[in-house]
Amino acid sequence: MAAAGDVTGRRVLQLACSCGDEALSWAQLSASVTGVDLSEVAIELACTKSVEAGIPVDFRRADMFDLPADLVDLDLIYLSWGAICWVRDLSVWATMVADRLRPGGSILIADHHPIWEVLTVTGPNGLTVSTDYFGRNTPRSTIDNVKLPTGARDTPEPPAFTVFVWPPSDIITALLAAGLRLTHFTEFPIADMYGGLSVAASHLPATYLIRAPRDVSRGTEPRVGK
Repeated sequence: MAAAGDVTGRRVLQLACSCGDEALSWAQLSASVTGVDLSEVAIELACTKSVEAGIPVDFRRADMFDLPADLVDLDLIYLSWGAICWVRDLSVWATMVADRLRPGGSILIADHHPIWEVLTVTGPNGLTVSTDYFGRNTPRSTIDNVKLPTGARDTPEPPAFTVFVWPPSDIITALLAAGLRLTHFTEFPIADMYGGLSVAASHLPATYLIRAPRDVSRGTEPRVGK
């Protein structure tokens, strides 16, 4: 959150906010926060947490590709761990993000590094490559119960959800093509994410952070929902 700077009074939108913990943290920093997620289960839980904590956050069930028209002129759009994998088309998504930001507003992405998805630890200093890092838009199916509608949870054959593993270079390229400007890209090690690799675990990227603002010069362009 330090990468976002002072968010007091700022309009913050978290995409794929899940059960709302981080959105509530943004609100505690005096931001005006909206959190959206496709899962009705997650949004119900987030709303409950907001009420119980006495921290106002506008939680809504919505697809990040079909956001409510009033979510414009945003100061910050934030995606955290496990969010960018739900983006099925980076180009379309990046254009949407750029159009929703006010001039000077930024997109901030903090997620696990896709190299972590590719490498499997086999022992001390032992790694195998389990999938194609450059698979890019090749979809991968996964099951995530929190994304299921209430009536579909714990069913014998729950529906599969499609996720994608995007290299940071693809994300950055899409943001630049949408007219945003890259000001921050950093990779970080977290040794525990490569458990069993011993000291070599700290030599691999585990997470990354991207920040890309919308130039003030784009302020005269038509805006979504206006």
